[in-house]
Amino acid sequence: MPPIVTTNATIMCVHGGQVMLVPKQTQVTIQGGSVLCEGDLSGAPIVGCALAPSPGTKPCTTVISTLPGSSAPTVSVLGRPVLLATLSGMTDAVPPGTIMVASPGQATVQA
Repeated sequence: MPPIVTTNATIMCVHGGQVMLVPKQTQVTIQGGSVLCEGDLSGAPIVGCALAPSPGTKPCTTVISTLPGSSAPTVSVLGRPVLLATLSGMTDAVPPGTIMVASPGQATVQA
């Protein structure tokens, strides 16, 4: 079972940019970090993407969506499934970029 992701996590684009984590809920925390839920990453800004802009490329600046399997099927907060350390997603880069969890922010609580 993978760890639940919190705002203490490090989530990166494939080019090394960091996703800025802003939770839509702050009531449920693990080790001081708010639990991230489905929908929390959509629209999140990405800073520091190393993909150089050119006529055929655009660096990652925003998370577009998370992909199926990114959240727990049985654990939710306020009706929204929690995100897991195995999450993946897409960015607005050209060509399209992906995101992944470098560190979930905690390893105690799993789902």
